[in-house]
Amino acid sequence: MRISAFTTPATIARRPLSIHGVCSRSPLRVSVPKVPRASRPRVSIRMHHASTSVLPVRTESVGESNTKGYRLFFRSADESQVSPWHDIPLYPDPSDKSVVHFVNEIPRGTQAKMEIATDETSTPIKQDIKKGELRFYKYGPSLINYGAIPQTWEDPSSINPELNVCGDGDPIDVCEIGDSIMPFGAVYKVKVLGCLALLDEGEIDWKILAINTDDPKAAEVSDIDDVEKVFPGKVHEVREWFRLYKTAEGKGENEYAYGGVAKNSAFAQSVVLETHNSWADLKNGKIENEDELSLKPGVYAFAILVPSRKRFLHVRGSYGNKGLGLPQLSRQGWNLVDLALVHLIIIQAVAFELSDGH
Repeated sequence: MRISAFTTPATIARRPLSIHGVCSRSPLRVSVPKVPRASRPRVSIRMHHASTSVLPVRTESVGESNTKGYRLFFRSADESQVSPWHDIPLYPDPSDKSVVHFVNEIPRGTQAKMEIATDETSTPIKQDIKKGELRFYKYGPSLINYGAIPQTWEDPSSINPELNVCGDGDPIDVCEIGDSIMPFGAVYKVKVLGCLALLDEGEIDWKILAINTDDPKAAEVSDIDDVEKVFPGKVHEVREWFRLYKTAEGKGENEYAYGGVAKNSAFAQSVVLETHNSWADLKNGKIENEDELSLKPGVYAFAILVPSRKRFLHVRGSYGNKGLGLPQLSRQGWNLVDLALVHLIIIQAVAFELSDGH
């Protein structure tokens, strides 16, 4: 596909370049009038939606912890920025629905209320804020490793026909009950053991009970009935903690559907699959994105070579329906016109990608 040159100030328009980009759906080519090769910057852009095969991932902290500006970003093996919500696959093995990936937001024994920022580009983990203040569990430290299952979403517009309540608009929660403390932001494979149906302010907030597949006791538990044998009293402790934890904030007790009885693994797996389908429908536009969540995060990476300088400028960044992250470029021998042109290239190429090539 060929599109016209950028509409830029004359000083920039006179600096011709050639762009060859690879997008996730179609090639992108931008061409302008030819000039002597020796003076022409060469720009190569590689753009893609981060692959779903991102494990192992590493994390990168930005800002000071326990501040409103803190974010934990995720990067894949090739250093591309990825979304822990969208780009980490739900199932390590799609043929085995009993094991899912788990993103640990709140390690056992900690109190900072961390969560995936579903409304921010690349959906990093941040600390929740309520009424302008950072949230901490006032009731006490978390009893379990707590986090989310990627590629799931509890649809707030869909009424559960059995319970007559809607979802809470977040990825589905996991309570990992193993003995080990998982690092903040770590991604693990966990075995689905059962679930609790917490009713929080009139919304269903499923709590999937699970265990790290590498836990020494993982082989001993496969369903909810096994949990009481191997971890006596654990389900009761988790159920009571979530029933009472908001009382420390001056609120009433939470309630549970099904009389607080923990449902078995097969039931929990069906809940996970249902929320996965809701996530897919949200991503595909079948469900309206009323809360303006970040649904199409991607990354770009490119290098510019100016033969007269014999050096590359390597640039990476992220983009999505919530905005475009332009890189902070150092001069490094490049004049301001060169750097302005780099930003224009990114804006044009990303706009083309987000328009689905139209």
